Amino acid sequence: MSQAFEPRDARPSDVSTDTLSPFIPMLILALVLAAWFGFQAVQLRAERAAMTDLLSNQEKQVQDSKKLRDSLDTIARGTAQLAANGNPNAKLIVDELKKRGITISPNAGQTGVVPAEPAK
Repeated sequence: MSQAFEPRDARPSDVSTDTLSPFIPMLILALVLAAWFGFQAVQLRAERAAMTDLLSNQEKQVQDSKKLRDSLDTIARGTAQLAANGNPNAKLIVDELKKRGITISPNAGQTGVVPAEPAK
C-alpha cells in the first residue's frame, strides 16, 4: 500500500536551458528604468516650478526691505550730519549706536549704516 517516493525532475522535460533568453528580463529592466527616470523628471519639474513661485512671491518683500533700508540709511546719515553740526541729541544717538557696534557712513554711495569692528 505504501508507494515508494520517486523524486521528480525539478524542471519540465520540455524546456531546456539553451532556449531561455535574457530578452524578457532586460526588457522589464529597461521599462522600469524608463519609468523611474520619467517619474524623477516630473518630480524635478514640479519642484522647480515651486521654487520659481517662491522666488517670485518673495520679490515684493525684498523690494520693500530695500526701500526701508534706504530710508533708514538716509535717516542715519541725516542724524550723523546733525551730530557733526553740534546737535547734542543727534550726537547722543550716534554715540549710542557706536557703543552697540553700528557706525554711520557719511558717503551717499555706500550703505549708510555699517557694523563697526567688534570691541576688544
